Amino acid sequence: MNRGGSFLITPLDEYKILTPEHFTEDHRDFREAVLDFAQETIKPRANDIEKLDESLTRNLFEQMGEMGMLGVDIPEEFGGLGLDKTAAALVVEALAYSGSGSLLVTYSDHTGIALFPILWYGNQAQRKKYIPEMMSGKSLGSYALTEPGAGSDALNSNTSAVLSDDGKYYILNGTKQFITNGSWADIGVVFAKVDGTKFTAFILDRTMEGWKRGPEEHKIGIKGSSTTTYIMDNCKIPVENVIGKVGSGAGVAFNVLYIGRLKLGAVTMGAGKAMIKEALDYAKERKQFAQSISNFGMLQSKFAEMIVGSFEAETVTYATTGALDANIEKLADGHPDYYIQLQQIVEDHAIETSINKVLSSEVLFHNVDEGLQVLGGYGYTEEYPFARYYRDERINRIFEGTNEINRLIIGGTMLKKAIMEEIPLRDAISKIGDSWVQQHENKDAMRIDLARTILLVTLNDLILKYGQDFKSRQWMIKPFADIVIAFQVMTAVYARKVAADGSSSKSIIDDIATASIDKRFIEITNSADIIWRHILCSDDIKKRKKSLNDALDAMDYFPDVVTLRQNIFNDLMEKGEYNFG
Repeated sequence: MNRGGSFLITPLDEYKILTPEHFTEDHRDFREAVLDFAQETIKPRANDIEKLDESLTRNLFEQMGEMGMLGVDIPEEFGGLGLDKTAAALVVEALAYSGSGSLLVTYSDHTGIALFPILWYGNQAQRKKYIPEMMSGKSLGSYALTEPGAGSDALNSNTSAVLSDDGKYYILNGTKQFITNGSWADIGVVFAKVDGTKFTAFILDRTMEGWKRGPEEHKIGIKGSSTTTYIMDNCKIPVENVIGKVGSGAGVAFNVLYIGRLKLGAVTMGAGKAMIKEALDYAKERKQFAQSISNFGMLQSKFAEMIVGSFEAETVTYATTGALDANIEKLADGHPDYYIQLQQIVEDHAIETSINKVLSSEVLFHNVDEGLQVLGGYGYTEEYPFARYYRDERINRIFEGTNEINRLIIGGTMLKKAIMEEIPLRDAISKIGDSWVQQHENKDAMRIDLARTILLVTLNDLILKYGQDFKSRQWMIKPFADIVIAFQVMTAVYARKVAADGSSSKSIIDDIATASIDKRFIEITNSADIIWRHILCSDDIKKRKKSLNDALDAMDYFPDVVTLRQNIFNDLMEKGEYNFG
């Protein structure tokens, strides 16, 4: 199996990824069909969706169900299409062009964390009863984990479950908060502690007494999605609706979040790309000082940065789906442990799925913010959709685990993989010599190998300083996680650049890759410097600085990033939108 995190130690000439330039025709055709639906059916109704119109949302869901969008990567026996994770990511990316953050939140919750607990951990009877309903769009799903007093500390649950005297039901009491699809859901995955200690997952449905919904939350954004509390007031759940085993709820709760993060990454990546075209269309038409504002260098620079960020997010997203698909393809269909093995593959890629979520949500934030800036005062009014985009974007850095929690996952998983030798990080560290630079014909490759050395040296410094206690040192985990994120971006965009040989977009992909690698390399050196200054003595800091400066001198590489960004903007003007795949 190609292990999660392998990008950290795989030599550049061996690192291959799936890129948009190499999607299959089926992938492209399916994406185009979804994109047409998003732009022609959903986008004209985006303002109506914001009125919290349940009937409209359900109608759209049934249409999406008929087109297969609700079960892209769900087996055919349960009403899905049985396609791969790449196809699932392409669908949510294309749906993001609808401009309706509210509908995307409803969709993502329904097709992700509400569905996968039943598919992965449920028994065959539960799958056959509930999943086909969800695939058709006739039943909406929800996922109820968060509690008022727990927040990100999800296992600190106060919701209780007690077996009834006749042994036929579990009686649940407690409150769940911030539940997406809250007042509309027909099906809910809910978590409670059996006998006060055994954290367990259950399936709710509308037929069960004692399942109450609180009022709608008044949110900053995504106003067209339902968000309520769930109140379990002596809620009677049949024992056959326990998901998995009593006491196994933690695995159910957290493992499905990995796939949820991957899909959220794809949604926000797609939305980030859509922002570019909307802002550019305005810039072309808007006149100031007797010319289009698209002629102004500062605005051109903004668009170039938006392109680079979206290229990074797109590249990393499909690098991850490609790696997952390659591993999942090796599983034997029908094997009794199929879903256990699938879960293990997804969990093993925890670093990548957290990076997807953090990177794409932060790129979307940047693109929405800069897009609104391009519109100026008009962007701040409700006459244009950027005001709604701005409100809707903000939640993406909070749910599916806050970006802070995901950075903790990145750092903690790196530590675990190093100590448990799941990937040979310590072996890679031991091979670092006195010289940090390796000679390549390609200077970008030299810079990436230097970045890898910085990452490994810094990881070793942190392990020597803190040992396993590193996972609780959040001041250090944050800059280290940023190094890991930046390094995956560098390796992925370089692999895409190499894979683009022969492509009509080769020249501009080269420019984007160099601009990205330059930007991310600077981030890595800055973050490493923060860590070194905090944990090393003065002499060791000087040694680190000398090794880095000697390597930079030997590399003798100073790309002209202004010219690169000018080329990127000119390509965007010619195409009129983000389009490389």
